[in-house]
Amino acid sequence: MAARRPNLRSAAIELGFVVAAFACGLFYAPTWATGLVAFGMLAYWSWTRRIQLNRLRGGKWALQSLIAVAVIIAVLAGAYALGLAIHGALV
Repeated sequence: MAARRPNLRSAAIELGFVVAAFACGLFYAPTWATGLVAFGMLAYWSWTRRIQLNRLRGGKWALQSLIAVAVIIAVLAGAYALGLAIHGALV
C-alpha cells in the first residue's frame, strides 16, 4: 500500500478560510461576511472531497457529510469568536 502524501495546498486554503473567519470577528465584520466565508469553505470542501464522497452511499455519505459540516462550522465559529474576543466585543 502506497503511503499517502498530505495535500498541503488544500490545507493552506482551508487555513485561509479559518483566518478569514478570525478576521471577520477581529474587525467586527457584518454577519453576512462571516456567512460568506462559511459558505465558501463548505463549497470548497465539498468540491475537493467530491471523489471520496461519491464512493460513499446512502447513510454513510450522509453521516460523513454531516460530521464534516458540523466540524467546519464549529472551527469557523470558534475562529470568529476568538476574533471577537480579541477585538473586545465578547466581554
